[in-house]
Amino acid sequence: MYKKVEIDDNTSSKSHSVNNRKIIFCEYIIHSIISIILAAYSTITIGITCYKFAEKYDFKLDGLVKGYSFLGGYRDLSDFQWRYYRENLGMLIVFGSIFVSIGKIIKTYFSLEILKFFYLLFGVGYAFFLHRIKIIYLIIVLIFSYLLCLNYSRLGKRIFISITWISCIIIKITSEIYNGYSINFLDVSDFFKTPLLGWNSCFGLIMLKIISYNMEFANVAEDKSKNFNLKDIERIMDHCKDCHKGKFCLTALKKIVCAKEEDFTFINLLIYIFYPPFYFSGPTIMYHSFIFQINNYKINRHNDTFDKDKILYFIRCICIFITFEIFNHFIFINAIMTNKFNSWAFEEFRKNNSYINYFVLSFNNLVFIFLKFSLIWKIARFWGWADGILSEENMNRCIYNNYSFEGFWRQWHRSYNVWLIRYMYIPLGGSKTKLLNTFIIFSFVALWHDLKFNLLLWAWGIYVSLIPEIIIKSYFNQEKMQYLKNYMWFRYLRGFVCSIVIILMISANLIGFGIGNKELVDALFQLLKQTTFTRFLLIAVFLTPFTFTMFYIRELERANGIIKNF
Repeated sequence: MYKKVEIDDNTSSKSHSVNNRKIIFCEYIIHSIISIILAAYSTITIGITCYKFAEKYDFKLDGLVKGYSFLGGYRDLSDFQWRYYRENLGMLIVFGSIFVSIGKIIKTYFSLEILKFFYLLFGVGYAFFLHRIKIIYLIIVLIFSYLLCLNYSRLGKRIFISITWISCIIIKITSEIYNGYSINFLDVSDFFKTPLLGWNSCFGLIMLKIISYNMEFANVAEDKSKNFNLKDIERIMDHCKDCHKGKFCLTALKKIVCAKEEDFTFINLLIYIFYPPFYFSGPTIMYHSFIFQINNYKINRHNDTFDKDKILYFIRCICIFITFEIFNHFIFINAIMTNKFNSWAFEEFRKNNSYINYFVLSFNNLVFIFLKFSLIWKIARFWGWADGILSEENMNRCIYNNYSFEGFWRQWHRSYNVWLIRYMYIPLGGSKTKLLNTFIIFSFVALWHDLKFNLLLWAWGIYVSLIPEIIIKSYFNQEKMQYLKNYMWFRYLRGFVCSIVIILMISANLIGFGIGNKELVDALFQLLKQTTFTRFLLIAVFLTPFTFTMFYIRELERANGIIKNF
């Protein structure tokens, strides 16, 4: 009798667990359908609103140009960075194809020395084409950096690293202020004096590479016995699920591989700095990872053939480009919201539209930034990957798939985040002084982007929001709190709170990369005057189905063995 009761209890418990999972699954499916409908409806609505607004003024907004007639006839090219990149994309594709093709031939028939000479010649030539004669300043900076390495034993590690950081920061600031410095003292033609792209515009990424090179040099100089066995790498590749798919193991590149003493030459430094695929846009790649892939290209399996993964990645780039083109033909976000020559347009739009339209327009400003950088970074990463150099993937999630500051920060500029952990967070003390380290890193990131106060506000805003988020997440992620996930009220509370976080993230990112702090504060003040607290909560409720969809995506990932910390 006792055994029968025990069996019934277990059966009842299992049945309850299965039923609970079915309920949760149904919830997720319903919320996913609702979120897709809401996303489509809000995007189409704001697109129609923007188009009618521009039509009202005969499409005379600064930045609107003739587009494809079957997509409405006008496209928004107000963003200078995207306009310049788009105009030169064809030339970039031709150059990239030639670069990869020659590289493949050299890797097949010639030695490593010839390959490095090719990279050096094309890299420096590419940089000279962009910067013209002003590349001299960049060469001087690199010579100074390498001389520091030659004098490492005299300086010592602390002074060496301090000089590296301080000199890079000073050059970054002064080159921004003085627009790459003057070259009027040189008697050369205007062709050589007028760069296509200022070297100071690229120095943000270049300084990350200089710091990576010098800090890896210091690590090797302090511990010359530190090394790795090539067989360890091959063993990882033989058992690694990613490597068998044609991808080189990023785990090995980050955690096992280290540079050797003989890798730190001036030629290698020039190759690393001027490597064309990652030169002006990234992704950020660390020196030990880069030079290992160059030196060991023959065991780099993913560069042997143009395999399925690369083809799918290329198709993905094309899909993003098409999506971006359609977006710019209907949602004139920059012409209305961020173009300083159309400041009146933003005022008019804000006065004549509801708070919901204003909120959706603000969010689509971030969608524009996401599509722009996602495309630029993915093209650069594909170019490097096609040449046999694998780097971290930036923007691992869609802009619609972020509900926490911590996760958003980790995945948006992923390669930069990995760099910050290795060269700032850990050297500053890691988790021992986490709060102070995080503040320093966020402040550095803001000034690294640009010398603007609104970027500091953006960084500090994220920092202030990040601390309580980390504390709350660490508490509810404890084993003893996991039972709460089975309660419907907790799931909805979690979804609602994450919706509020999304609103805060949109506001913070608009301060940094949108309309700026003064305009945003003024707009929010005007919005609050006409918006009750109930309406604010209504926006949060509107976003709740989206957060449930995000939860479900992460559940599916975990079920398939995909573990992401963002």
